[in-house]
Amino acid sequence: MKKIFLIFSMFLLLYVPLTAQWIDDTEVSRAELISISRETPFFEAINAIEVLAIQFEGKQIINLSNYSGIIGIPVKEVYWKNALYLIVNFIGLILEEKPGAYVITDPVEDIEEELKDKFEITPKTKQVRISSIFFKADKSVLNSIGIDWSTLFNGKVVASINFNGGSVAEDVFSAAAVTQLESGDVTIDINTLFSILESHQKGTVIARPSVIVISGKTGQIQVGQDFSVKKRDEAGNITDEFFQTGVILNVTPTVVEDDEGQEAIHLDVSVQKSSANPGELSTVINKSESTTEVLLYDGEETVIGGLYDTDETITRVGIPILKDLPWWVLGIRYLTGSNRRETNIREMIVILKAEISKPIEQRRKEALSTMNQIQDHRQDNENASQLFKKDKEDNGK
Repeated sequence: MKKIFLIFSMFLLLYVPLTAQWIDDTEVSRAELISISRETPFFEAINAIEVLAIQFEGKQIINLSNYSGIIGIPVKEVYWKNALYLIVNFIGLILEEKPGAYVITDPVEDIEEELKDKFEITPKTKQVRISSIFFKADKSVLNSIGIDWSTLFNGKVVASINFNGGSVAEDVFSAAAVTQLESGDVTIDINTLFSILESHQKGTVIARPSVIVISGKTGQIQVGQDFSVKKRDEAGNITDEFFQTGVILNVTPTVVEDDEGQEAIHLDVSVQKSSANPGELSTVINKSESTTEVLLYDGEETVIGGLYDTDETITRVGIPILKDLPWWVLGIRYLTGSNRRETNIREMIVILKAEISKPIEQRRKEALSTMNQIQDHRQDNENASQLFKKDKEDNGK
């Protein structure tokens, strides 16, 4: 029995790193000893050890590793911290002791190799051009025009004209590319539609940003500004913490292929519209956010809507001069005027177009072809100049 215990002790010392503080099991109480079968799943073993870690040290065990198998080693009446070191090192994971927890992670080499295999960039890596239009328009006008954004195709949308919209609807009807008189639907180019709304001051194009993103990577477009909030760190220093506001678009395109080799673009899109309102005690961030995943063919478009903001204006109406008198002048301002509240709801429309960029090798060849054409033109011009000069000399003789 003593020989078996000696072999097992040597086995423990073999798998525990020298940096770990190994504690003799005889120096702790029996309540801190734990026994675990070798067939126990890793997460169950960690949960059992965590109970003792919380009870005796007040620390949690945070498992950030991807390992999901069994522990593969028997643990018989071992101090719980020794058991934790033993299991983690036997599997080949990394254990870090933090002030409030033990953190288990995968080996750094495995993580780096996995990321390298997943995101290895070569000259053949696909790139996607994301073109976007951020447009803000009066919600009531859009309703009167009856725009069906789900019909967006090749830069055109279908509108069900309601002439209660006044001159805006008439202009849209006049500019329509295709008109179906029976149903009252018209097809109109979105750029023409935006120009009409802007001319009537019922909408505005905020920005037309474009970005090229490597397949599988995330690109960000922000139309707005950052603001800072003063905060005090643990050392008592005052620092600035910055927050993004405005319209923020995060898009992750991934080029995929079907069985026939037809390429498509999977878009993971997140659009956020936010604004900061500083107050006396804190800063409030008003935020509306939309997240979606869509599958598009090369050159196809999609629309994200439903991001609203409300503008409320208060105007003073009534008899001029008298309506603006101070309240203490016999209360005349209340008899001769009143406040009018106007609420305007505007909708943010985001149009995205995804296009697969040409491979870098093809772009290089096209660039070389263009340079060769320029050189050929220069050579032709030089030859023509030499011939002209020769003819001139011959005529002079």
